[in-house]
Amino acid sequence: MKPSHPNHDLPDFDADLEKDDVWNLLEDTTPSNPSPRFGQDTLRRIRLEADQAEKSPWWKSIFSPKPLIGFAGAVVAAIAIVVSLPSEPVSPTPIVKTTPENVDDWQSELEDAVASELLSSAAEDPTLFSDGEIVALLY
Repeated sequence: MKPSHPNHDLPDFDADLEKDDVWNLLEDTTPSNPSPRFGQDTLRRIRLEADQAEKSPWWKSIFSPKPLIGFAGAVVAAIAIVVSLPSEPVSPTPIVKTTPENVDDWQSELEDAVASELLSSAAEDPTLFSDGEIVALLY
């Protein structure tokens, strides 16, 4: 089982930061103070851009890349479906009509198979059937 805490000491991150070139550059820069109306100007720009986006003509929003990609995907899917469908009508498979002769043949074959199985089981163990049953199987 592994211990939950490591045995080695953790690195000193403060010492690493003192050697870091990026932090040294940041310390050398002069702080800049934003104008007193910075917040108001930023919010005004955001509102103006939102209003401008809402006032754009409908045809510009239709021909923007996102709707065009969706429309192109739908067209490709529709073409793939049309191409994959059979072009000529498929004739239905003929249904086999059961005539009394076919039914009789099937029933007679089943009766023969059952009789042969019963005879083979009677030959293996004659105590399973009475004498009258064995005679009925034979004739």
